[in-house]
Amino acid sequence: MSARNAVRVAVPVKLARLRVWVDKGRHWSAVDRLILWSLANQPSTAGELAKVARIPARLITEIILRMMRFGWVELAAAPKGASFRATEAGREVVETFETLPPVTRRQARRISFSMEPFAWRAYGLRDLKPYRPSEIETIEREHDVRRLVIDGGWGRLSSLELYAAAEQVLTDDEELSSVDYSASDAVDQFALFTVIGNSIKGLPPEPAEQLIAAIRRAARDNKPGAPMKIKAPGRAAASVTTNDVVSTAPIRSDDIVLSGEDHRERLIEILRQARSRFVMHSTFLREDAFIELQEEFGRAAKRGVRIDIFWGADRDEKSRKANLDAAIAINHRINADRSLRGRARVHLYTTGSHSKLLIADATGRATGEFVAVVGSCNWLYSGFDRVETSIVLRHPHAVARVAQEFAELIFDISTSSEAASDLTSLSRTLRSHDAAQGGEAEVRLVRGDEHARLMRLARETAEQSIMVGGDRLGVAAEARTIIPMMVAAERSVQGILCYSKPSGPLTNRDAQELAAIARQAGVRLVQIHDRELHGKFLLWDDDHVVITSLNWSSADTRPDAPQGEIGLYAKSPGLAANIRCRLIEGWPALDPSRKTQLVEESIRPPRHRRRRRRNKTKAVKKVACDEE
Repeated sequence: MSARNAVRVAVPVKLARLRVWVDKGRHWSAVDRLILWSLANQPSTAGELAKVARIPARLITEIILRMMRFGWVELAAAPKGASFRATEAGREVVETFETLPPVTRRQARRISFSMEPFAWRAYGLRDLKPYRPSEIETIEREHDVRRLVIDGGWGRLSSLELYAAAEQVLTDDEELSSVDYSASDAVDQFALFTVIGNSIKGLPPEPAEQLIAAIRRAARDNKPGAPMKIKAPGRAAASVTTNDVVSTAPIRSDDIVLSGEDHRERLIEILRQARSRFVMHSTFLREDAFIELQEEFGRAAKRGVRIDIFWGADRDEKSRKANLDAAIAINHRINADRSLRGRARVHLYTTGSHSKLLIADATGRATGEFVAVVGSCNWLYSGFDRVETSIVLRHPHAVARVAQEFAELIFDISTSSEAASDLTSLSRTLRSHDAAQGGEAEVRLVRGDEHARLMRLARETAEQSIMVGGDRLGVAAEARTIIPMMVAAERSVQGILCYSKPSGPLTNRDAQELAAIARQAGVRLVQIHDRELHGKFLLWDDDHVVITSLNWSSADTRPDAPQGEIGLYAKSPGLAANIRCRLIEGWPALDPSRKTQLVEESIRPPRHRRRRRRNKTKAVKKVACDEE
């Protein structure tokens, strides 16, 4: 193929233009630490160190001079002449750190890069030049251009992908701290490659093999003007590692929050302990619910805590409008409150997610520790008068996974969100924390369709019992929960599904008929009257627990909305047995040993309790139960 017959191939790329904060400065090597360690033990000259280490004395001198600028080394008088020795600060650094801490300064700068669609590698604009679509159209008028297009489009980059890509184009002495999304963007453009025979001009350094193969194929097989479709990017760089298991110490029973009142107390406790950051996602909002907690929010803000509140109501236009009105009303109250003004805000867009999340630096322990809460409680809607289920996470790697999912949930709606950037940065920081290896317990984040996999896991592995709880009983219950429990019941596994009320087209009569069918297969349906149950959970045997926002017995998940429902799977010795026992304390009919009744079972409080419940919270006992 001659130059006159050269074929140009246009490949879709992402052009990212980011404003970032980087920590710029010296990162020390193992040799640097060895030199400082030697000077901490005995003063020496550069020549003496050079002989021992077999490194040029000039290089030793440069290293020592850098350390002197940071106060780690000083001159010392000795009989043999001027020597160098470690200062008190230098000796402390050697004793404290296995690798010398970098000495950096934080600064803002702008970076731009192109990202190819096969291996998600980022390149500077000199290595992979981007072209606007209009520029490609102009070139097409005079040259043979074969286009590649992504089948279905590749969407926008995720928050984690932007961070990972930005790190690839930084210099060796820079470390990414955060990305300012409000001053950043990523747009679809093209890279242009010229194919002459077997030669491809315009390739970036170390190109992906898939990129080269696609260019050759387009040049060889594609007809001019007919685009060649390629598969959507694998998004390997965007893996949020939600399926990664975190091994940790056994989960404490008081980190499983059940009663409404306990949820309120835990929220207040976190607000009072928060030092700098508090981020919440409540599916629904209610102005009165905020008013009841406004004083606590104000105290936290007065201490300098930045508060971001998100909501996800998206069932229909009426629901969206009601919650938007509540968000506006709450923001009016925030702006009228001197303590909250400028430090707290409710965002005025719905995330479309049913998840309930909370993250704050509020452990009451050392600075820099964070907690996350995942569960069923609508923090700024609930009256805290119903049984909820939430789990408090303290392990830094577990909190990191929640923070990243929260970030992606926000970023999918608002690519300029400062909170999404903060949560991604927090996730990256917490992942780098050293954590105790191993442990008797393990936790794993559960998103969207992953809930169905866990129900199947319970169906296949349960040996004693399966208990499912949710607010409503809907048409999805039969396929999602009841049939899997029926299958397990064939192995004499006791199955219980508890709910508060029938939902949607399912009537009370339908619920009774469904209960009768399930009962014949060894599965009990138990209705908790007076809407006392709002918690969503799956328990099997003694150790396995899933606490989530998903109504197992009524709702379904969407494959295109993984953050629509977020929960947590935990395997910890006796944890499921403890939760089951605490629930049975409040509702004895949930006892798996209870004999199956001839009619649909239900739990209705005594009449005097029903009257009193309007004004007083019914709390589930928190006493730990002995393991079975």
